Amino acid sequence: MKFRSLFLSALCGLAVSTAFTSCSDDDGYDPYEYGSKVPLPEHRGLVLNEGTQGKNNASISFFDAAKDTTTKATNNLYFIQNKKNLGDTGQDLITYNSNIYVVVYGSNYIAKLNKAGIEQNRYSFAENHGQPRYVVAYEGYLYVTTVGGYIVKLDANTLQLDADCIIGKTPERIVEKDGILYVAIGNTYDPVTPLIGDVIAIVDTRKFNDSEVKKITVMENTQLVAKCGNYIMVQGYGSIDYTHTPLWVYDIKSGKAEDTGEYASYVIEVNNGTEAFVVFSETDWDTWLTKNTFYIYNPTTKTKTDVTSKITSAVSDLASATIYALCEGENGSFYITTTLWSAGNGTVYHFDSNYNLIGSFTSWGQNPKKVVLM
Repeated sequence: MKFRSLFLSALCGLAVSTAFTSCSDDDGYDPYEYGSKVPLPEHRGLVLNEGTQGKNNASISFFDAAKDTTTKATNNLYFIQNKKNLGDTGQDLITYNSNIYVVVYGSNYIAKLNKAGIEQNRYSFAENHGQPRYVVAYEGYLYVTTVGGYIVKLDANTLQLDADCIIGKTPERIVEKDGILYVAIGNTYDPVTPLIGDVIAIVDTRKFNDSEVKKITVMENTQLVAKCGNYIMVQGYGSIDYTHTPLWVYDIKSGKAEDTGEYASYVIEVNNGTEAFVVFSETDWDTWLTKNTFYIYNPTTKTKTDVTSKITSAVSDLASATIYALCEGENGSFYITTTLWSAGNGTVYHFDSNYNLIGSFTSWGQNPKKVVLM
C-alpha cells in the first residue's frame, strides 16, 4: 500500500468520531483539501441556516450528500474554517465554478468561499443599493438583488462591482434562463411609505441597463420565481391576506402571465424542468396550526396532481410541520427543510423522484434556508 493510502486511512479513522467522510484509495481524495480544518466528505451538501434576525447566528453546515449523513457534534462549517461567525440573517447560498457564494442580509455582504468554506473575499453593499437578498451566477458574474431596488452585477472571481440596474423596490428572488434574469418584486420595508410591488422584472444580461427592463404584472407582493422549462413559476402574498398565497405562471414564449388558481408557499422545478413541485402551507394564525398540501403542477397542460399522501406517508410530521424551503437535488431528488424557528435546529428531508424518503438529518442551525450540493 502506498504511503498516501496509509495516511488517508489514518485520517479517515480519526474522522469517524467527528464526521462521515468519504475517503478512497482509488480517487486519491484528500478530506482536508483546500486547507480545510475538518475532514469533509468528497461529495458534500451544504445547508445555509438563516438563523434568527438580530442574533448573529446564521451558519453553514455540511453533510455527506451520497449518504445523507452529518456529524455527531455541532456543525458550523464557516465558523470552523474562518474562526468567526457568518453574521446576521443568512439569505442565499449558491455554488459556481467550484466556489461557494453566501449572501448575508443583516450583515450586508456577499462572500466568496472556496470548496472547504474558507472565505476568499467579500463585498459589502453601498447605501444606495441597500442590503442584499438573492443571487444567481451567469457567465462569470454574480447578479444580486438588493432592497434599494437594484440588481447589482459583481465579478464572480474578484467580487468587484461591474454595474447596477434599477428594477423597482423591493426585489426578492431571482433566476436566470438563457441569459435572461427574472426577478420577483416584493413589498418595500419602509413602514411610512410602503410600496407593494405587483410585477416580475425581466432583464437581459446583454442589455444590462435601466431602460431595457421589462415588467410583467402578476399578483401583489411577489416573493418567489422558479424556472420550469419554458415557464417561470411565480409566487407571492397577493392582495387577500398572508395565508392564501397565489401561484402564477409566466409563459416565456408568449410573454403572458396568468393566475393558475392554485396557492403556493414554495416552488421548485422537477422532472427535467417539465413540472413544478409545490407546497402550500395554510396556517391558522389563531391556533398556529399548519396544514401542508404538496402537489405537482404542469404549466403546459395547466394541471395539478396532489402528492400529499405520498409525502406524508413517508414522513408523517410533514403534514403539519413548518416548511422553510424546497431545494433541488440530483437525479430528480429534492430536499424539504422544516423549522422550529428560534426554538432549535431545523430538519432536512431528502426525497427521490418517486417521493420515497432517502434520508433525513438535523440542519445544525435555526431556519434552514437553502440546500446546495458540491
